[in-house]
Amino acid sequence: MKKPFVLNRLLHISNESHQKDTNYSIAKTLCDHFYDLPSMTIQETADLCYVSCASISRFVRYLGYSGFSEFKESCAKSIGIEADYSNEVKKAQKEDLLPIYTRFTEQILSNIQIAFSELDIEQMDRICGWMQKADKIAVLGLEFSSLVGEHIQSRLMRMHKNVQTSLDFQEQKEIVQNLTNNSLIFILSMEAGYLYHNPEIIDWIQAKGCKVVIITINPYNKQMQFADEILVCGKQNYNTEGRISLLYMVELLLMHYSISYFQNLKMNRPS
Repeated sequence: MKKPFVLNRLLHISNESHQKDTNYSIAKTLCDHFYDLPSMTIQETADLCYVSCASISRFVRYLGYSGFSEFKESCAKSIGIEADYSNEVKKAQKEDLLPIYTRFTEQILSNIQIAFSELDIEQMDRICGWMQKADKIAVLGLEFSSLVGEHIQSRLMRMHKNVQTSLDFQEQKEIVQNLTNNSLIFILSMEAGYLYHNPEIIDWIQAKGCKVVIITINPYNKQMQFADEILVCGKQNYNTEGRISLLYMVELLLMHYSISYFQNLKMNRPS
């Protein structure tokens, strides 16, 4: 299985660890020296972190790697932000900025307009009905999508609905394995990247028989055919415009769900 998001995992451990244990210390040090890791030996890395080589081996296995070599390879692939932006952005001069920002803004607005034009109230009703009836809800995604998953988790918990989400593959695996055929999964995948990177998890999801909703800009991708519902949040992700329209669609869904929640609160208040 490909693991191209090792930097996110290291940042997550160093940001979120409540206990300043060995894993926290290693993750923090590796983040501080991330660009040096592809050229370092395991002994040099251990010396840098003031731990043994065995501790580094345990740590990379904790991240899901077979060994230090595979971990280094993943670090090398993670370096750089080039994949986020087009060549025109990477080669831009000062005089190019206003046209680039103008196109970026126009494409965001176009995405939102497309999402709005394809909005189906009956589809939103179905999805929110599944959310209300689900024994468990999970949100899965990569990088930015996982942050949006935490936002969904926070908002729905304020409406007394528990949601499970995680950036960590092993934790995602446990989340999916604990679902039932009465559960609901949201997959946030702008261009089907999550589906390509995690075929094993997708197989588990299909075996569970739970409801699946995918939010994407690429609804005709064959990888998405197993979904029960697909919410389209635009067509463009040339320079990360899709991130904005993904959040727009999520906010519409949360708003739609909250309407029923407020109605139920009103009905259940003592007269």
